[in-house]
Amino acid sequence: MQLEIKATAQLNDDEAGALKALSAAVYPPKPDAAKNASPIKWARPQWSILLRDVDSQLVSYVGALTRLGLCDNQEILIGGIGGVKTHPAQRGKGYAKAGIQRATDFLRRELGVDFSLLVCRADLLTYYQRLGWSAFAGDTLVQQNGLKSIFTWNEVMVIPAGKALPSCRVLDLCGPPW
Repeated sequence: MQLEIKATAQLNDDEAGALKALSAAVYPPKPDAAKNASPIKWARPQWSILLRDVDSQLVSYVGALTRLGLCDNQEILIGGIGGVKTHPAQRGKGYAKAGIQRATDFLRRELGVDFSLLVCRADLLTYYQRLGWSAFAGDTLVQQNGLKSIFTWNEVMVIPAGKALPSCRVLDLCGPPW
């Protein structure tokens, strides 16, 4: 397994094309895709964790970002994990686990975040719990179309980094979710 962290803005054309192909394999287009597009506007990752197999083919991806947020109105630096995907033929081989662990380590050690946060479908809660993530019990605020609202689309999970897990009642991401 080859693992590389790269600024998303610096992905070359081959890497961007491989990521697009991976996304299509993980989320194949549906005939009614235009009607069922996600109502959520997601934040773009600042860093890309690229995982390749022994043949140097991109088989898994994790996006990462940092953002200043508010925990009960106290400023904090949040690390974000998003866009996790592994090619269906490569699942169960530890690629996503390695990418997520490397991303959280990068956010903690190199970028100094207070904690990291991700959102996931309810059916993935136990997977992330096995990796050390915990469900966030408070309300998470996000911005969508210029408005601040409570995020209810997916489950919010956190993992400690520079500080303990957030114990606030309201966590404001001060922007769109990731």
